[in-house]
Amino acid sequence: MANQQSLFPKALDYGESIDPLRSLWRNVLIVALEDAVGRHWRNKSYGSPGNNLFMRSAREYFTEPNRDFALVCQYAGFDHEYIRMKAKNFFDERVKNESKENMQCM
Repeated sequence: MANQQSLFPKALDYGESIDPLRSLWRNVLIVALEDAVGRHWRNKSYGSPGNNLFMRSAREYFTEPNRDFALVCQYAGFDHEYIRMKAKNFFDERVKNESKENMQCM
């Protein structure tokens, strides 16, 4: 994956002061994204086919409108609609690439 663009805007803009609470909520979003793509830090087999229900639930957190997501984005200093749009594009691209890889293996 060459030159992959980040899902989240820059964590810290030049001249922006460090805010520990904002950093905490940004990390909450990062961990949720890791869950959504199957890269759970503690359980390396999290992304295995048997855990698709958990990954799908984690992806829905980003893609389906919900108050909790909007609030976490607000605390993180992000626009929840922008992050949702970027997440949908990211997941769509990931599914497209995975299906391409599966077609080449056949």
